[in-house]
Order: sequence, then C-alpha cells, then structure tokens
Amino acid sequence: MQTDRLFSNPHITEVLSPNSLVHDAPKDYQLELNNYSHASTPNGLPAPYSQDHKGEKKKKRTKSVPRPNPHRKFSKEWFNHAYETAVEVGKWPRVAYVLLGLVLIGVWIGVMLTFANEEVKFERNNLEGISARGASRRDVGATLIKGTLRQFDPDRRSLTVMWSLAYLAIDNKTLLDYGTSKLDTFHLNLYRDVKAVPEDRNSTIWNMEGEYRVDNITEIPIAVLGAHPWDSVTTSIDFTQAVAENAWEQPLFGYPFDTWAGQIVFAMTDRDSAQETGLNNSFIVSITDAVLADSTFNWRITASTNDTCSLPGADAGCELHIDFSGKRPALVIFAAMVALIVNWLITAAIFLVTGEAVIMRRVHILKILFVQMIPPLACLLGRYLRNVSHNFLQETDILGVCLTALFALPSVRSILPGAPAFGCIIDLIGIIPNIILISLCTTAIAVSKLRMRRSRVGKAD
Repeated sequence: MQTDRLFSNPHITEVLSPNSLVHDAPKDYQLELNNYSHASTPNGLPAPYSQDHKGEKKKKRTKSVPRPNPHRKFSKEWFNHAYETAVEVGKWPRVAYVLLGLVLIGVWIGVMLTFANEEVKFERNNLEGISARGASRRDVGATLIKGTLRQFDPDRRSLTVMWSLAYLAIDNKTLLDYGTSKLDTFHLNLYRDVKAVPEDRNSTIWNMEGEYRVDNITEIPIAVLGAHPWDSVTTSIDFTQAVAENAWEQPLFGYPFDTWAGQIVFAMTDRDSAQETGLNNSFIVSITDAVLADSTFNWRITASTNDTCSLPGADAGCELHIDFSGKRPALVIFAAMVALIVNWLITAAIFLVTGEAVIMRRVHILKILFVQMIPPLACLLGRYLRNVSHNFLQETDILGVCLTALFALPSVRSILPGAPAFGCIIDLIGIIPNIILISLCTTAIAVSKLRMRRSRVGKAD
C-alpha cells in the first residue's frame, strides 16, 4: 500500500522516469547509452556485438580517397600536399626508398668491383714488367729474376720477397722456369748487394777478356739457383721514406698517403765455369730484368730495374739494381677519406645542436633538427612509422647521442684497412679534434641539464 501510494505521487513519478534518469546521469553514461541504443535492433534489443564489430572492421579496411590538391600546380605547397597524400597512401614512397636502397647497394658493389679489377690489372702489369720498368732489356731467352711478394711489415719496415730464376719463351711474354730440362739446367750463384768488376785474373782454359767477377772474391752466395724449378731464396728488404721533408708521405705518420722506398742489388755467376777455371766468384751472368708476382694485403709494391750490364763502359759493372716503391691502394685511401668525412659531419651536427640548445637556449632546436629535417626520409616508411619515428626522435636525449659518438669515433678508426698505431696524421685531423669537440659538447649539455634540474627543484620548493 505504501509503495502504491509512493508511485501515485506525480512528483516522484517524474523524478524516477527513465528520461529524467538519463538526463541527470553523468555525460560518460549518456554517451555509452547513446552508443548502445544506436546499435539496437528495431525490436529494441541490442544488436549482437560481433556484427557491430565487423562493421567497424570494414570501415577501417576501406582505403581513404586521395584528397584533391587545392594549391597552384608545381608550387611548393602543391609538392608538399602531393607528398603528404602519397605518404598516406603508402605505395610509391615505399617503392622510392626501396629503389634508393638498391641503388646505393649497387653503387657500393660497383665501386668495390672497380677496385678489385684495378688490383687484378695492377698484379698483371707487375708480372709483365709494365707497371714500373726502368733501363732494362727483355729479349727472347733472357734471364729474369721473378720475385713473389710474401709480406710487407710496416712496423719493421721490411718487405719479404721470394726469388726464383726464369727466362723468356719465344713469344717474349711467357716465363719458363730453369731446371725443367737438361737444356735449361744450370748452377748459378746468386749474390746480394755486391759490385761486379772486370776480371783481372788469368786462366789457362778460358779467355778472361770481357769477363766480370764479384768485387769480393770471398763473398758467399745467398743461394744456388737454376738446377731445379723449385729453387728459390727469400730475402728481406729494408724500406725507408720515399720523399724527404713531406709529412703527408712520411711512413706510417702520413697514412693513408705514406710512400715507401727500398732497394736491392743482385749479381749472378756461373758456378760450373768458376770451378772449372779455379776462379772463385767469377763469370758474371747478366740478369736482364725482374718481375713481381702476387700482391701484399693493403699495399701496392712496384719495382723498377736497371741492368748495368747493358751500359757501356767497364766501370758500369754488371748487376741488376731493383728499386721498390710501396704505397696504399686506392681502396684504403677511399675508406680513410669516407671515415674522415663522416666523423666531421657527426661532429659538426653535435656541435651545432649543442650551441643552439645550450648557448642560444633554444631547446626546441632538438625537435626542429630531428623531427623536421630527418623525417622527410623517415616519412617514406609510411604514416604509422612516421608517427613512431616522430615520437622516438622527440624523446631522443642529446646527451646520449654525444656519449655514443664519443665512443664510436675511435671504433670507426680501428676498423680502417691497414691503419697504423694511433698518432698518424689522420688522427690529428679527423679523430683527436673530433673527440675533443664532442667531449666539450657532452660536458656542456650535462652541466646544462644539472642546472635545469636545480632550477626546477627550486621552483617546486
């Protein structure tokens, strides 16, 4: 009875009506109720959740229609609008950055293949004696000494070469080894760094006119060659600075432009004839030329020869003078220059950002630099990745970038091909000043952050 009496009151009935309850409810509840009633069926019952969810998925899957370009054609605004529209669609920007990556990879492979082909051509010219031939003659049947490059040690400043004898075939190009048959088997004594002088001793068997001998008749030969194809001898040749008073070409210090020079002198005698006549170290045999085979890693070694036997005058002697020259290949110079340029670009970027943020107090320069300059490339990844990159770069801490660069520069220097110990001229130009500048920038940013934190704490108190 009391309940009927309560609902019979018109004021209470109006307060408890559904419409008044909905209007007096919070806004969140009203929005939720509207969404719920919007998804209801004509019978008043709510539509199944799966049907409404599928409808939302279909809406999301529909591609947005490109917006018409309202700007003047080929203007700056027109290009910007076209670029933003292309990024929203996400097809051609992806094709563009994939093609850009493929082009960069192709260019790099082409550069490496060019360097490799150049190295092969250089080795072939060395073997044929074309790269650096001096005053020497090469005729059919002439005796040559062939050097196989073993190792060049820049720390010890020495070149290791294995020498063997050969002679020119009928085509004047092919090298044939001594000792392969009875016709080309000899016993030849090889001497190093000696002088050949006219023979002043007489023999009852041979006419010694026009013959030469080693200046020191007690000199011991370094090897006996010509009896077998595998006869060889290994020598170590000292290298020194090629160009005096030039810091850029000084050994090791002038990396990667350092040039080296070395020299060796060979003389060869016929051991059988000397033993037959009893004249030790006599009967000099002419060595007309020298060729180099193989190569040394990260080095280019060339040789120029001078056969004094072909020179007029008895005082000219009869030895083969070989002058060596060593320098870095183009690949090493290219890698060193690329590393130097990259180091200075990174240093300049960090220095400018630090100056604008700390000295000019333009903290927003970080956002302008990383978000507005870099994302024209990052936007090629699409709209989603662009937003991710924006959020990531906005949270990038310049202090972390400075610390990373501080430890990255020495690492880049350590992977340079054939790099000597620390302290060469490239370190004075592209490593040490960069590390000093980045260290100063790191210190300035760290101090600025501490001052900003102290001021915030003071304001909070």
